[in-house]
Amino acid sequence: MNELAAKPQNWEAFLKLELRCGQEKTHLVPIKRYGPLTVQRPFYPEQACCHVYLLHPPGGIVGGDRLDLQVVSDKNSNGLMTTPGAAKYYLSAGDTAYVTQQFEVASGAHLEFLPQENIYIPGAQLSSKTSIDVASGSRFMLWEKHCFGRPSNSELFSSGQLNSKIEVRQEGRLLFTEIQRVDADELVRTSGMRHYPVMGSFLIYGIDLEKSTLRDLQAINPSDGVSGISQPQPQLLIARYLGNSTHDIDAYFTGLWEWLRPLLLQREACHPRIWKT
Repeated sequence: MNELAAKPQNWEAFLKLELRCGQEKTHLVPIKRYGPLTVQRPFYPEQACCHVYLLHPPGGIVGGDRLDLQVVSDKNSNGLMTTPGAAKYYLSAGDTAYVTQQFEVASGAHLEFLPQENIYIPGAQLSSKTSIDVASGSRFMLWEKHCFGRPSNSELFSSGQLNSKIEVRQEGRLLFTEIQRVDADELVRTSGMRHYPVMGSFLIYGIDLEKSTLRDLQAINPSDGVSGISQPQPQLLIARYLGNSTHDIDAYFTGLWEWLRPLLLQREACHPRIWKT
């Protein structure tokens, strides 16, 4: 058999979206796309706020795949984006998969990006970069949840690597950078993940909490694992989690979101209906 013909096809996908404020609601405007990255028709369970489901039909990502997402939230727009299921990263034959996400949030805009977890099958190789540029007077929430191996099946992440970077800028000025490199050694290192297979970060921009309120928030703990909440810059709050299950990180981050959303956006948490299926 021809070796080139037997090599699996790699996917390259690009999707650029714009959220525009209308008279009664925020409109989703697809700007450009190619490859297997798309969205469903938006939902409006909160009337003005546009709920968007991001879809990757192949269902999994392998070495050599490239996914590029760009989201622009125009002035005074309101949007919530999520995914219908976990993103799975599979064994690589040596190539690295690349995922790039860029968010621009204009003054007065509210954007929440709350995808379901990333699952890394042993041997997966991923380079991920998330860039966020917020304007003064905007509001933004984003979480990333990572599961290495499949703990429910006692499957360890014995090989492979994640290299990830998150940057937050305010009108071009760097506020925060988080760089992470996770492999089999990092998972067991006492100064690293300490044998916990699940980790995550939850970033909230646009809120300043009084010390007493921050202490109340820090008192919310996951049922399993360890967590921490800090405010490294004015208007920027970060929660982190290390633990043993995706169910626990889901419950912890969702609980924080339900607690913080009324303070940040002046409206109660409205769960995307896809989370219930």
